[in-house]
Amino acid sequence: MIRFRPVLVLVAALVVSSCAAIQELPIPAASTNFATAEAAFNILIERHVDKPSSTQLLNAALDAVQTLLVKMNDPSQTVTKPTFTGSPQSDFAKFATTLNDVVAANPKEDPKLVEEQATDGMARSMNECHTYYLDPNRAKGFNAPPQEYSGIGATITSPGPNDLVEIAQVFPDSPAEKAGVKKGDKIKTVNGEDMAGSTSDVVANKIKGPEGTTVNIVFVRNGVDTPIAIVRGKVTPPRVIDQTDEGNVGYISVSQLNGDVSTQVAQAVKRQNDAGVVGRVLDLRDDPGGDLSAAVDIASIFVKNATIVYQVGRDGNRTPLRTNDRMYIDSPKPLVVLVNKNSASGAEIIAAGVRANGVGTVMGEQTAGCVGIGQPRELPDGGLLLVTIARMEDAKTGEPLNGPGKGIVPDKPVATDQSGTDNQRLAADAFVRTGGRS
Repeated sequence: MIRFRPVLVLVAALVVSSCAAIQELPIPAASTNFATAEAAFNILIERHVDKPSSTQLLNAALDAVQTLLVKMNDPSQTVTKPTFTGSPQSDFAKFATTLNDVVAANPKEDPKLVEEQATDGMARSMNECHTYYLDPNRAKGFNAPPQEYSGIGATITSPGPNDLVEIAQVFPDSPAEKAGVKKGDKIKTVNGEDMAGSTSDVVANKIKGPEGTTVNIVFVRNGVDTPIAIVRGKVTPPRVIDQTDEGNVGYISVSQLNGDVSTQVAQAVKRQNDAGVVGRVLDLRDDPGGDLSAAVDIASIFVKNATIVYQVGRDGNRTPLRTNDRMYIDSPKPLVVLVNKNSASGAEIIAAGVRANGVGTVMGEQTAGCVGIGQPRELPDGGLLLVTIARMEDAKTGEPLNGPGKGIVPDKPVATDQSGTDNQRLAADAFVRTGGRS
């Protein structure tokens, strides 16, 4: 029985929670020497679903610059704001003059950093999660799949404060699998050091290490000490984990929505259906989202010929986001979608579509309320501006899903157990085993 939530031996880098929809318009040539800030300003003015004013954006940009100056220099330093009139072109010219004055008065400050801060301030002024600026370094990892790390390739779980940490999942073709490590093996020692009473994080840090080095672990398997030497190797954390829980309940966890994740989910569903599962738990907790197409395809595995959510554009028109019916797989019910406060964007779209079409039950905690289409736009400095070009509404109720206090409210709320017990998964498993009656 899985009683505690798995912890990756080494955690992959977090990816941005954005549903990407590429439909770019050319960026006009810069009329000032602040090409990046100018490009971001024009994109927000012309594309953002909420139609921001130039006054809002430029005042926020200068507020952000002042915050930078106070942090780096004299706390009493202020930026004198010009009076903006609401005319984008003339307002940005005033802004550029002010920013030039700031750079001239602060020769020790890197002008690029000042411009980055101004650009970030404009994006933040939209006060919603799909609009943000990534500087050139952060842009390199945008929507990237899980990164390789050096380790044994397994997740671990802590059954209780006085119990040995144990293996929750062994990644396919990983060093752990090749060495014969099995799910349920309890970790007694790592390189001779007793792990009794250690937390999952402590054990994980003891196990990880450089590629090609050996970690010696004594596992307890069926009450017998089982020493295994594992040569650490490069491991890519899987985006999809599938298991069969007690009572023949299928379990699929999706960590993020990019790459071939929808294909992986479809393959897992087919494997579990062939094995005769009685129902399924789709775990989207802590899934920050990713590609819109992946969200649609995963929803379409469970929902057939239907509207998943409605998109609302800058013009206010509602457009149905429909299923991709070639992805549909007829599967046993019930279906539970597990979510929490970190389930965002595409993960929320999947949960909303499943519930709106009556094919599953949402359990867990209210989601992030970060549901929209964020379009990535390259900026002259090599960074990215994500700009929200459409919002989402529930396909059944018409309620907006994006914003503070919004998102998906579970049909069956189950709070996270702070002791570490995965009571949400236990509740979902019980619901499926009893045919949706618990």
